[in-house]
Amino acid sequence: MALPSRAPQARDLVDLDWTGPDDADCPYNWPLWKRLYMTSIPALLCVNVSFASSVYTSGTNDISQQFNVSRTESLLGLSLFLWALGLGAIIAAPVSENYGRRIVYLTTVPIFGLFTLGSGLAPNFVTLIVCRTFAGFFGSAVVSVGGGTNADLWRPTLAGVVYPFYFVSPFLGPAFGPVVGGYLIEAKGWRWLQWVILFMIVFNYLYALPQSETYKKIILEKRTRNEKTPTRSSKVAPPSRAILQHILLKPFKMLFVESIVLFMTIYMAFNFAVFYSFFAAFPYIFGPGGHYNFTPGQQGLTFLSIALGCVVGFVGVVYIDRRTYPALETKYGVGKVPPEHRLYGAMVGSALNPASLFWFGWSANAGTHWASPVVAAVPFAVGNIMVYSSGALYIMNSYGSLHGASALSANSLLRYAFGGAFPLFTVQLFSSLGTGWASSLLGFISVVLVPVPWVLYKYGKRIRAHSQYITAA
Repeated sequence: MALPSRAPQARDLVDLDWTGPDDADCPYNWPLWKRLYMTSIPALLCVNVSFASSVYTSGTNDISQQFNVSRTESLLGLSLFLWALGLGAIIAAPVSENYGRRIVYLTTVPIFGLFTLGSGLAPNFVTLIVCRTFAGFFGSAVVSVGGGTNADLWRPTLAGVVYPFYFVSPFLGPAFGPVVGGYLIEAKGWRWLQWVILFMIVFNYLYALPQSETYKKIILEKRTRNEKTPTRSSKVAPPSRAILQHILLKPFKMLFVESIVLFMTIYMAFNFAVFYSFFAAFPYIFGPGGHYNFTPGQQGLTFLSIALGCVVGFVGVVYIDRRTYPALETKYGVGKVPPEHRLYGAMVGSALNPASLFWFGWSANAGTHWASPVVAAVPFAVGNIMVYSSGALYIMNSYGSLHGASALSANSLLRYAFGGAFPLFTVQLFSSLGTGWASSLLGFISVVLVPVPWVLYKYGKRIRAHSQYITAA
């Protein structure tokens, strides 16, 4: 990601601020239609990138046959894509906090498209997985920067309503991937999976072109340059080591020294890993040779249960927010509600994940009607969305727009690391332990993690008091 040289100007920011609460340049004061448009850009792009991750799995059998590799090796196209998403997020989010959100979106998405094109044209397996890896790396920006964009645009009062539109996108995209891919692979072959991704990229990029910058630092610095207003500090570029430390090490540091980021990320990463393990488990259970012997098209339709659960989870998070947050603002004041109150959705959703995994595993193991394990996946998707949306809101409210993108990029790193690893051993796990016990093992781990949002709700304020980055009181 080649960007123009620019130095972080910490002292300038002391001098630069909005002229008041009604400053027309502040994104909070932009017209509603403009803020909705700006919100929709990362949401659509995130659906695009996450769809690209999972739709590939519909073609793994064909890829195995064409390139003479095992099914586990063919899944490297999924795992490396996800690992690259996590790695790229570590860079993209802090870059956006130095150079702005707009330039990150507009420079990375075309490169994501070029490597997707390379994947579709790949003459051998090595070329395919290399292109998939770089496609994931450059697609990562929209996954990690979108949370910061939303923080730029919306006051905390509306965050619980607007943010979930973005937070649900990393799950809706993968859920619809096999639905589309299942029938497409029967009709056209695995290369057409990449062409569909490319068509989506072209549309979304054209849609995103008119966007404006939303990041406060960049807006104010541009306004200062235009007005030629002097500031008290000189613009001396820091040494390259300082830039490297700020851009690359900040998310890692936040992951390991910020307890809120660490524990919430571990919980969210495990749920995310189980979510992506379904893309290996569903074909094993529902596909040819499994318990139900579905065709690829029928097998893809089973993922509609996950899509339904994502929508229900989204509605649940918004409902809880609207039922609680206005009263909390009356009690504490607008913008002064402790971030821990964002955890209600995660506290409700935490019980759904283990229950769903036990139900799913043992109903499939018993060979019950296919509808039972399919419906069993719904509460997991509901709980997953509620935990993720509430957790991400909690992190964003705790660290604000200045540090929130880096905190979420650290979260993305671990989530995608887990998400990429689990599918590689899912089939072996289910074949060794059996469907019931393999799913139960995941359920038991989920039970161990249930207390995380409850503990943070009770002790979060005390933990935040020792943070180096917290902006919330």
